[in-house]
Amino acid sequence: MNKEFPASYKHLIALAPRTLKELLFNQWGAKQNVVWHPEGNTLKHIIVVLRRAYEEYPDNLNIIMAALFHDLGKMETYGINEKTGQPTAYNHEHKSAEYVLQYKDWILSFEGMDIEAIHFIVQNHMLVKYPNPVLESMRPSKREAIENHRSFNDLISFSTIDKGGIN
Repeated sequence: MNKEFPASYKHLIALAPRTLKELLFNQWGAKQNVVWHPEGNTLKHIIVVLRRAYEEYPDNLNIIMAALFHDLGKMETYGINEKTGQPTAYNHEHKSAEYVLQYKDWILSFEGMDIEAIHFIVQNHMLVKYPNPVLESMRPSKREAIENHRSFNDLISFSTIDKGGIN
């Protein structure tokens, strides 16, 4: 029998496997471009987005879990953009989505989880970022496949909380 989903982001983090907690807390070292993420580093950003998910989508456990995983790939893809001198983490969403699958058993230990939906949100969260969503410039067949996915509305909802700042 699966356990009940934690009622707070702090409790969710506390219940995470040791290796997942280490991965999360290592994000402190992944600095971010302050134009997009004034919170400064990826750990702070993940916690802000996770808190927003609990506040704004308390009944959507897939969005909450996606908030925990969405940027976990940043430390491994971290670099400095040679043109701007700013921190970057190109394609971090693919590594982050791998972590969803790596921690699948832990995620599924909670009632009501949908791995496929969480993976979809994490894998595609950069495609719907504003002000310049990549999705709009994709070839129609690829864009339609994403837009027709059963979790597309959750992806759009997730994009409203995945933004920089602490407010």
